[in-house]
Amino acid sequence: MLDRILGACASVAAAIIGVMVVLVSYDVFARNLGLWSPPWVVDATEYGLPLATLLVAPWLASRGEHIRIDLVALVMSAASFRRLERAASLVCAGVCALCTWYSLSVTIESYQTGSLVIKSVVFPEWWVYAPLPPCFALLALELMRRALARSTADAQADAAKEPAP
Repeated sequence: MLDRILGACASVAAAIIGVMVVLVSYDVFARNLGLWSPPWVVDATEYGLPLATLLVAPWLASRGEHIRIDLVALVMSAASFRRLERAASLVCAGVCALCTWYSLSVTIESYQTGSLVIKSVVFPEWWVYAPLPPCFALLALELMRRALARSTADAQADAAKEPAP
């Protein structure tokens, strides 16, 4: 179920990027030909890029395509590197859980105060913050899943090394 949610988020991120490519291309084309260009294209891309990044991050982590330093793996034993990856996943999951809580409080506060974003288009500020809590929660879940999978892999590797009775 989690994999489907992550895949759906990645698909939405890809769609956002695709729409932004079309909008920016049209904007450049229209401006150069003196045609009408929607004034909100820059604002849409300003919010679309971070949203797409947030949406795709848990999916990338689930596929092991997130940012990591492979150079460290070259100088460590496989077992040490697995433990380091598990620890990093746990720390990152904790940070993401904290970001989930904080972003939820910011979203609620923005909603309660009725703050507005006033640019080419006026809209409630909490709309900007609303994707943060679920995206960080998904990332925390995926990182916890990775940490638990590493624990299971370590236990299986250790069991395989023990001599048979």
